Amino acid sequence: MLAWAVLGLVGCHHDAPPPSGHDSGDSGSTSNDTIGTTGDASAIADSSTGDAEEPWSWPPEELVSWVDPRIGTGGTGYGVGTTNPGPTVPFGMVKLGPDTGLGPLQLSFTNCTGYSYGDTHVWGFSHSRLNGMGVPDYGAVLVTPTIGMDPSKAQPGGARSAFSHDTEEIAAGYYAVDLADPGVRAELTGGMWGGYHRYTWNEPTDEATVVIDLGYGPVAANSTAGRVEIDPETGRVRGFMTVNGSYSSRFGGMRTYFEIRPSEPITGFGVWDEGRVLHEGVALQAGGTIGAWLRFSPPPEAPTVELQVGLSYVSMEQAAANLEASLSGSFEQTRDAAAAAWEAELSRVRVAGGTDDERTMLYTGLYHAWLAPTQLTEANGQYRGFDGEIHDAGNDVYYSDYSLWDTYRSLHPLLSFVQRDRHGDMMQSLVRMYEQGGDLPKWPLGIGYTGGMVGTSADIVLAEAMLKGIDFDHQSAYEGARLHATEARPNAGRAGIEGYLARGFVAVEEAGASVSRTLEFAWADAALARMAERLGHPDDQAMFEAHAAGYLGLWDETEQFFVSHHADGSPAVDGFDPTAWASVYAEGDAWQYLWMVPDVEGLVALHGSRQATRDRLLEYFELSNEQSPSPLEPKPYYWHSNEPVLHDAYLFNDLGDPAMAQRWVRWAMAHNYGTGPDGLPGNDDTGTMSAWYVLSAVGLYPVAGTERVWIGSPVFERAELDLSDASGSRSLTVIAEGAGPGAIYVTAAELD
Repeated sequence: MLAWAVLGLVGCHHDAPPPSGHDSGDSGSTSNDTIGTTGDASAIADSSTGDAEEPWSWPPEELVSWVDPRIGTGGTGYGVGTTNPGPTVPFGMVKLGPDTGLGPLQLSFTNCTGYSYGDTHVWGFSHSRLNGMGVPDYGAVLVTPTIGMDPSKAQPGGARSAFSHDTEEIAAGYYAVDLADPGVRAELTGGMWGGYHRYTWNEPTDEATVVIDLGYGPVAANSTAGRVEIDPETGRVRGFMTVNGSYSSRFGGMRTYFEIRPSEPITGFGVWDEGRVLHEGVALQAGGTIGAWLRFSPPPEAPTVELQVGLSYVSMEQAAANLEASLSGSFEQTRDAAAAAWEAELSRVRVAGGTDDERTMLYTGLYHAWLAPTQLTEANGQYRGFDGEIHDAGNDVYYSDYSLWDTYRSLHPLLSFVQRDRHGDMMQSLVRMYEQGGDLPKWPLGIGYTGGMVGTSADIVLAEAMLKGIDFDHQSAYEGARLHATEARPNAGRAGIEGYLARGFVAVEEAGASVSRTLEFAWADAALARMAERLGHPDDQAMFEAHAAGYLGLWDETEQFFVSHHADGSPAVDGFDPTAWASVYAEGDAWQYLWMVPDVEGLVALHGSRQATRDRLLEYFELSNEQSPSPLEPKPYYWHSNEPVLHDAYLFNDLGDPAMAQRWVRWAMAHNYGTGPDGLPGNDDTGTMSAWYVLSAVGLYPVAGTERVWIGSPVFERAELDLSDASGSRSLTVIAEGAGPGAIYVTAAELD
């Protein structure tokens, strides 16, 4: 089946006034045939082809050619994207890539995923990371080619080399760079569970060496336990290390098993111990900050050494099996397979029109969006669960790495559109975490709970997926969500829940970020009310609807903002500044949290009228447009670098002024995205910022935790979203006639 929507656009510069009537709050066309400013996602998914649709065929093109993994690898201060340009496959467990530093230093704000565009040296190439993280983590098994071995190369980053961006070649599934100091061309590609290295020395040498650091973690993190075994006959290396980063350390670290197979026979080898003392010819070592090296004498006419590296969270034996399953072909075949995998996933969104930059940003955004959650099901169908045990995934695929406080706002809504079957497995994975670990997670990383950020965002993601017909165990998901929404829980609990349940808000004495916690709990409870209604639990529905309105108790009539309150109900306001970061707000200020409410009607009631609310929202954006703060400081008013504001421009739709939604969405796109290393507004947060751009570029933005979809301002004349799942093939085509840089206002919208 095919659904299609036609959006007529008016040509207009970004800062020009909207079409007549819209600035006063008119919603535009009122025909019974129009979508209006919101639509029902389930209705869109089930719509059938209309007779008015003209035959259309997409022109042949390689979508992967529009992907530029450099985007987001740089930036300054709060604008750092923390993406890594290394190769992987969609949702791949292994994410091989370069780890860099400013000489011998890595910085906690820039090297969270190993690489930073402004760095001067490549430290080596590690095999695990999480796209766009704001804290340093992962970085398993750092491998560095060099010439010869000495004690300095056993130090952190000791085998590093200077490099130039001019020598980098970067594409989806492939990365290459010249390492100037040893004179080595390094090339990387990979598969689901393995990374493929190819090192070519500029000159023949009998001292071609590969250093394997098993103590490395980004920004001074160290493995807490490891083991390395070298087979002198085959040169194979196997063992494990324990990733112990900023988040993984919260659950005791993540044991990561590996197998390394070289293409050439070794001519020497050794290990170093926890004191970083070298032991030539020794084949076995245990400890935390340990490592090993292999020496080769590659053929003079072709001084190349290839390494295949497999990872596992199950065992060393499974790491070997994963290697064989991922890397059964040659380097070129592996690279081609990775590119083909990306082409298939990128084709879930097809667009016509737009500028080259817009197409690059769209498909790079999809590329970043498909990097997480991470598939943790291994080649034999097993995975390590949150109970520490090995489980069989059966017919499912098990995923982890959910930055839920970020991703519920844009990434998961995008996945529910165009990755419906995979999204079902992702939701079932959250259910498995509840069943095996005891709680739904807040921020699951790898094999454990981290407790990161505030709120219980899994509730929102699960409720929205169920409402949109995603297939998973709805009842168990609801059971887990209801549990932590009604009582304190150790792993996914709501800090301050007792007071929230008693009075409707978290008091300042009960937990940090009390205002943000209250608003996040309210949004989650509004979603759970819809979930309860769909599952036939009317009493729970009423309970959650009541809970979701508790945030109104934080309103301060004098300040006209949500402010912290004491348990007795009195405001805890002292020297209030709505533009200042304060401990009662999670990564934001009072202006940014003013709009993060689960129901616009509540906000309207607090302001006295819809028009007054709309006028204040417009004031907020106009103040935002006047700001030119330092990137080293948080931005006041609308700050796209952080998640709570991502839906703000779309609120104009619910306030009767869709033209302003279209204007400010385009403004946010123009001011926060680009095609350079600084082309993301801040940490991509496992695809959150990228997914926002993709959704906004096609003109449809789902309302988190609901079935509703806001209409924005499409930048492409035609976009097709693949809504297919196991129940059948279907798609949604958005036809935006005349869309382009100078046309931003939608004058009418018709469905089918």
